[in-house]
Amino acid sequence: MKKLFYFIIILIFGACSITTEEDQTDYGTGDGSASSPVELIVGTAKDGKVPKWGYSYYKFTTSSTGAGSYKLSIASLAIPESSSSSSSVIAYLYSGSGYNSSTQLDSESCASSCTLYFNYENRDASTTYYLRLYGYGKGTYTLNMQQGGSEGSKNNPVALTLGEAHTGGKVEGYYYYWGHRGNSYYKFTTTSADNYTLSMNNSDDLDCFLFTNSLFSSSYVSDTHNGCTVGENLSTTFKGSSGAGLTANTTYYLMIEQKGTTVNTTTYDNMTVAAEG
Repeated sequence: MKKLFYFIIILIFGACSITTEEDQTDYGTGDGSASSPVELIVGTAKDGKVPKWGYSYYKFTTSSTGAGSYKLSIASLAIPESSSSSSSVIAYLYSGSGYNSSTQLDSESCASSCTLYFNYENRDASTTYYLRLYGYGKGTYTLNMQQGGSEGSKNNPVALTLGEAHTGGKVEGYYYYWGHRGNSYYKFTTTSADNYTLSMNNSDDLDCFLFTNSLFSSSYVSDTHNGCTVGENLSTTFKGSSGAGLTANTTYYLMIEQKGTTVNTTTYDNMTVAAEG
């Protein structure tokens, strides 16, 4: 009887000492937290880590002249036990520190070392953005948030001075059959009621659109009198909706659109808007 009792005790303790494979998994730890994200300096690489089935939190701030597109380089990505064959990490970009759907700007996945462009959408100057990375397995990487190849933003368009050439212009993105990705944003203010001519030197196909307000999506000035013909070395004369010229002492908003069918950064020089008269 005693032998049977001792045998049962051994079985109980033996069962208690057995752990499942799930219990033995090392999930790891992540960087930062929602309330205290790790600071990424634009243009500076930083080593990081992400836990399995968990998040790491980061933020970065654009400079006072930093309006434009941004891209995240993820190098040396190593997640050997990833539970997903399609992606090892997912990067979520937010406009606020709440990390919620109302402030989410985009999400993109990375299955190996890669560069994420966040739909080539432009970011504002002097603004803090927030980044959250989800890991399908415990992993490590090197992050580098870099400024991309487009200028300005809807809230911070580049101001053009009439008659003066804007040098070092650029736009990054590509065109595909149901839309486009990649714009640069500018503005100029008229001095008199007149036609105004845009000219620039660009070696790749681009397009232009003129608007009467900073939304760059409404109050579109008629393409008949104010659009560009897609191509190299853009040149057009803005004549207003009625063809009688642009209104005096009025700010107009100009969007340059990338039209290449492959991802490309197109640079241009001598971008000039000048009154015809």
